[in-house]
Amino acid sequence: MYADGYIQYLVEFHVTRDWFECHEIMEEMWKQETDADLQQTWLVLIRLAVGLYHERRGNLPGAEKMYRQVEDSIRSIDWKGLGIEGDKLTYMVGQRLKKTEHLMMSSERVRSDRVFETMNLPIDDPHLLKQCQIYCNKHGLGWNLADTDFTDELIHRHRLRDRSDVIAARQAALNRRLPNC
Repeated sequence: MYADGYIQYLVEFHVTRDWFECHEIMEEMWKQETDADLQQTWLVLIRLAVGLYHERRGNLPGAEKMYRQVEDSIRSIDWKGLGIEGDKLTYMVGQRLKKTEHLMMSSERVRSDRVFETMNLPIDDPHLLKQCQIYCNKHGLGWNLADTDFTDELIHRHRLRDRSDVIAARQAALNRRLPNC
């Protein structure tokens, strides 16, 4: 059995392609994790999702930074324990980084018609796939790895989400630090 948060991450990663939500899910797991190796694993998965999010938005420097951080840590992860084919994932991330670097140096960077290519994690555990399919069935989703229509809401999610709770928490923290007048 794999952790529920990990399953949710995989479904968002592959089905909805909501890499911002992947970041949110995995960040919660990362914050709660006490095992240093798993913290590093969750951080790599966060950075991979953020890299894809940036790349899809056309923020190539942001994507390149995330892919480089993933590449620097990816070999230290026990991917087999997560049902992922580690060597294949390492290769895929390396190719994505090279492509991003190439685009940053070429005229293609500014082309608005450049097609973004999605990525699927190389899952090699049939039990993990089954868990993902069960999760999808429970939530009315189909486990398919085809591309999704990328709406503006999905592409620019960080700009369009309700941040009132974050703003209120920041204001409360500021109020606690300020002297009473």
